[in-house]
Amino acid sequence: MQKILMIVNPKAGKAKSKKYIENILINLRNSGCTVDLEITTPERNATKIIEEYNLKGKKLIVWGGDGTLNETLRGLKNSEQEAEIAFIPKGTTNDFGHSLNVSFDELAVSKHINNYIVKDIDMGTIDDEPFNYVVSFGLFSKASYQTSRKWKNRVGKPAYYINGFKELFDIKAKTHKIKMTVDGEVIEDEFIYGSVSNSRYMGGFPVFRKEIVNLNDGKFEVLLAKRPKNIFSTLVLVVKMLSGNIRDEHITFIQGSKIEVEFPEEEVDLSIDGEYGGKRKKFKIINHQKKTKYLVP
Repeated sequence: MQKILMIVNPKAGKAKSKKYIENILINLRNSGCTVDLEITTPERNATKIIEEYNLKGKKLIVWGGDGTLNETLRGLKNSEQEAEIAFIPKGTTNDFGHSLNVSFDELAVSKHINNYIVKDIDMGTIDDEPFNYVVSFGLFSKASYQTSRKWKNRVGKPAYYINGFKELFDIKAKTHKIKMTVDGEVIEDEFIYGSVSNSRYMGGFPVFRKEIVNLNDGKFEVLLAKRPKNIFSTLVLVVKMLSGNIRDEHITFIQGSKIEVEFPEEEVDLSIDGEYGGKRKKFKIINHQKKTKYLVP
């Protein structure tokens, strides 16, 4: 019998997990699985749950958003364990779920888990802390963690866009001096936005075209945007970026495995997998090629 640890974030997305859990458990048991079900709380998140379990011989099913998946990776790293992960994306934007091309059908994993295959995906660390798909700063990066859970559940993705749009009118405050070294190549300039990612999608938009991103090539996509001269030019730049057009004089794009970042003048707020990553002045990001195992259709 296949052993399963299923972790459910009941607050993810529109908080509809209760509607499906019973049928998911029935489907898994009909597929010959035994299931331990754990519901996350603010005091006991996915990281702490995984740290409590011996996952030898177990597969993981994670119901939640990108933040819940980040907690899962932290739990695996902290407990020095490995497990195959079947992800049921139920966050607000589900950027990584879209990039991984998993099913958004709530019951699909439970019906077909025995037919899923393992796909090895790159994992990142920022100063030895694991992350799944993105570290970002600057324009729009705060919207994902500053938007309230209640507002996200009620409105969905537009809640992010409303908060992000407000930042356009405070554009001068969003420029950061940066020194970035990508596999030995040094970039020094001022930018309104920066991200290091392993995902086609960010903020619910296909920022990169399919042929650019390979989730297990050992490389991150680094995107940096300079501040245009006025609000109109900034709007044009944002529209280009959100539609997958990164060819612009204000945009620097490079790929790499080891990225060192320094903000010489200040500590800067970071967003890590859509959650608040604290203020940092200096950090190192490393790509760990094919470190994480996902179960995919």
